[in-house]
Amino acid sequence: MLALVEGITPSLVEEHPVQFLLHLDQIRQKAEQHKLTALHDLSCAFESALQQAFKHGRGTVTAQAYLESMKDALSCEPSDRRMTEAVMANVALRLGGQP
Repeated sequence: MLALVEGITPSLVEEHPVQFLLHLDQIRQKAEQHKLTALHDLSCAFESALQQAFKHGRGTVTAQAYLESMKDALSCEPSDRRMTEAVMANVALRLGGQP
Protein backbone atom coordinates (compact mmCIF):
# COMPACT_ATOMS: atom_id res chain seq x y z
CA MET A 1 0.00 0.00 0.00
CA LEU A 2 2.80 2.38 0.83
CA ALA A 3 4.23 1.93 -2.67
CA LEU A 4 0.86 2.96 -4.15
CA VAL A 5 0.74 6.12 -2.05
CA GLU A 6 4.39 6.97 -2.67
CA GLY A 7 3.87 6.36 -6.40
CA ILE A 8 1.62 9.41 -6.67
CA THR A 9 3.37 12.75 -6.99
CA PRO A 10 1.49 15.85 -5.83
CA SER A 11 2.15 17.61 -9.13
CA LEU A 12 0.18 14.91 -10.97
CA VAL A 13 -3.02 16.39 -9.52
CA GLU A 14 -2.60 19.53 -11.65
CA GLU A 15 -0.87 17.97 -14.65
CA HIS A 16 -3.14 14.93 -15.12
CA PRO A 17 -6.13 15.19 -12.74
CA VAL A 18 -8.04 12.23 -14.20
CA GLN A 19 -5.03 9.94 -13.85
CA PHE A 20 -4.51 11.23 -10.31
CA LEU A 21 -8.13 10.47 -9.37
CA LEU A 22 -7.83 6.98 -10.84
CA HIS A 23 -4.80 6.32 -8.65
CA LEU A 24 -6.62 7.71 -5.64
CA ASP A 25 -9.61 5.48 -6.34
CA GLN A 26 -7.32 2.45 -6.53
CA ILE A 27 -5.87 3.32 -3.12
CA ARG A 28 -9.35 3.74 -1.65
CA GLN A 29 -10.51 0.37 -3.00
CA LYS A 30 -7.43 -1.46 -1.74
CA ALA A 31 -7.67 0.24 1.65
CA GLU A 32 -11.26 -0.93 1.94
CA GLN A 33 -10.30 -4.49 0.93
CA HIS A 34 -7.55 -4.59 3.54
CA LYS A 35 -9.63 -2.85 6.23
CA LEU A 36 -7.24 0.09 6.49
CA THR A 37 -9.86 2.45 7.92
CA ALA A 38 -7.76 5.60 8.33
CA LEU A 39 -6.38 5.30 4.80
CA HIS A 40 -9.83 4.63 3.34
CA ASP A 41 -11.36 7.61 5.15
CA LEU A 42 -8.49 9.86 4.13
CA SER A 43 -8.80 8.91 0.49
CA CYS A 44 -12.54 9.68 0.57
CA ALA A 45 -11.94 13.05 2.26
CA PHE A 46 -9.08 13.73 -0.15
CA GLU A 47 -11.34 13.38 -3.16
CA SER A 48 -13.89 15.77 -1.64
CA ALA A 49 -11.20 18.28 -0.69
CA LEU A 50 -9.84 18.27 -4.23
CA GLN A 51 -13.09 19.67 -5.56
CA GLN A 52 -12.63 22.83 -3.49
CA ALA A 53 -8.86 22.90 -4.02
CA PHE A 54 -9.26 22.96 -7.80
CA LYS A 55 -11.60 25.94 -7.55
CA HIS A 56 -8.97 27.90 -5.62
CA GLY A 57 -5.82 26.71 -7.40
CA ARG A 58 -4.62 24.72 -4.39
CA GLY A 59 -4.60 21.21 -5.86
CA THR A 60 -0.90 20.56 -5.36
CA VAL A 61 -0.84 21.93 -1.79
CA THR A 62 -3.89 19.84 -0.89
CA ALA A 63 -2.35 16.76 -2.50
CA GLN A 64 0.88 17.21 -0.54
CA ALA A 65 -0.96 17.45 2.77
CA TYR A 66 -3.19 14.45 2.15
CA LEU A 67 -0.45 12.24 0.69
CA GLU A 68 1.78 12.91 3.71
CA SER A 69 -1.09 12.10 6.04
CA MET A 70 -1.86 8.93 4.10
CA LYS A 71 1.75 7.83 4.57
CA ASP A 72 1.44 8.62 8.28
CA ALA A 73 -1.78 6.60 8.49
CA LEU A 74 -0.08 3.60 6.93
CA SER A 75 2.68 3.73 9.50
CA CYS A 76 0.06 3.61 12.28
CA GLU A 77 -2.36 0.95 11.01
CA PRO A 78 -4.24 -0.96 12.27
CA SER A 79 -6.27 1.92 13.63
CA ASP A 80 -9.40 2.70 15.47
CA ARG A 81 -11.81 5.62 15.14
CA ARG A 82 -9.67 7.85 17.38
CA MET A 83 -6.66 7.32 15.14
CA THR A 84 -8.70 8.21 12.07
CA GLU A 85 -9.94 11.39 13.73
CA ALA A 86 -6.39 12.34 14.75
CA VAL A 87 -5.08 11.86 11.22
CA MET A 88 -7.96 13.92 9.79
CA ALA A 89 -7.24 16.71 12.29
CA ASN A 90 -3.61 16.60 11.21
CA VAL A 91 -4.67 17.17 7.60
CA ALA A 92 -6.80 20.15 8.59
CA LEU A 93 -3.86 21.69 10.43
CA ARG A 94 -1.50 21.09 7.50
CA LEU A 95 -3.95 22.90 5.24
CA GLY A 96 -4.07 25.84 7.64
CA GLY A 97 -7.59 25.26 8.90
CA GLN A 98 -9.13 24.00 12.06
CA PRO A 99 -10.01 20.34 12.68
